[in-house]
Amino acid sequence: MDSNTTRFNACWQYFNPPRRLHNATFDSYIPKTKSQQDALAICQGYNLDKLQSGEGIFLVGTYGTGKTHLSIATARNLIETSPELFGVRCNDTSMLYDPNREDYCGLYCSFFPVVELLDMWRPGNEAKKAQGEWLFHRAKTDDLVVLDDIGAEKASEWTEDRLYAVVDARYRMERATIFTTNCSEKELLANGYGRIVSRIFEMTEPVQVTGPDYRRKRA
Repeated sequence: MDSNTTRFNACWQYFNPPRRLHNATFDSYIPKTKSQQDALAICQGYNLDKLQSGEGIFLVGTYGTGKTHLSIATARNLIETSPELFGVRCNDTSMLYDPNREDYCGLYCSFFPVVELLDMWRPGNEAKKAQGEWLFHRAKTDDLVVLDDIGAEKASEWTEDRLYAVVDARYRMERATIFTTNCSEKELLANGYGRIVSRIFEMTEPVQVTGPDYRRKRA
């Protein structure tokens, strides 16, 4: 195994996509509508210049249209194209990563389902506290972060405060973020996410992804 492959594998483990979409690529995304074709083209055009300038993507659409697939494929394409530019941070408190792995310096990329991220930092969850603080640090500071399925969490003042802390930190530091959501702008605002939505629209290019629910078709 060559050094670039080893480095890519380490960076991909750190990115930590869900197992079902671990191998998601642009080639394996099959658009069924013009909206999906346009979304694919926008994600394929996302490059290192956009990442390093803090520009992100806001993938909005109904269930099962491949928004998460596209977000993961976008990150994979960046890392596969230039693995030597990407890195991995070691962390002794995380059970998800090998603390003996080499600490590659470079651009750091992470994937976080919003519901799971919030659960790691929920009050009273002492067993997960150290890991949760580490993951929230990454969510705020890594060079490219996918925040998947925003709006799926149960809305409360606490969830708004925690999400705002992440989004505002990334906004102020001009870190690139890819958001996905099944919610409309109106629904996000109804959750009390006005401050968050305002920043998302300034940080990203909004992209509609509409089409049939591929999960239903598979079923």
